[in-house]
Amino acid sequence: MSSDTSTNRTRLIAGLAILTVLLVVVLYSLIQLLPHKQERLLIGHRTIPTTLSYCDAQHSNKLCIVAFTQNLDGSMQVIFQTPRSSYPVFVLQIQNGERVSTYECQRTEDVDTGMICTGEMQIPGQMLQFKVLSKLTGSILAEGEFAIIGVALITPEVEETATIEGLAGTATETPTETLTPAPRFNTPTPTRTPTGLPSYPNPTSYPNLTTYP
Repeated sequence: MSSDTSTNRTRLIAGLAILTVLLVVVLYSLIQLLPHKQERLLIGHRTIPTTLSYCDAQHSNKLCIVAFTQNLDGSMQVIFQTPRSSYPVFVLQIQNGERVSTYECQRTEDVDTGMICTGEMQIPGQMLQFKVLSKLTGSILAEGEFAIIGVALITPEVEETATIEGLAGTATETPTETLTPAPRFNTPTPTRTPTGLPSYPNPTSYPNLTTYP
């Protein structure tokens, strides 16, 4: 009897645990879907996307574009500011005439409300059509038509660590040429002979002279 009661109690606890997990999953899904429903304004059966433009004081609380930058590989980055950190992930489409380019977007690591979209380079000054599409539902979150004012070029940062280590570390040996000494010869020292004076024989070679009183 006690064993049956223990078994029923175990089953009851397991059932309650499963039910709790299901409720948590459902609540989490509803919370994730709620921001997507708030991104578009409803007027009857029509939906109006947000107007997309450059960021300024009037657009600080909605999706806007901060700047355009160019990578070293020639691609372009579009930097967005979102109204909140829970803004849905999206993709960007830029239409130039009949050509439509798609830009993949991802959240920035340093700013929780920032998004960066990377794709094909566009020419500044041309009128372009911008569309921000929800990556989950494909609906248009924002759109606008304007020209790119300017594109900032991203330059790599030069690290000075290698230079400092090179100066502070082991000195680098500079290869030098080895010079072979030229062979030395014993050159006799010339003896200087006086010139301009006549050479006479030794006086002892003359005969004895007679001495007169």
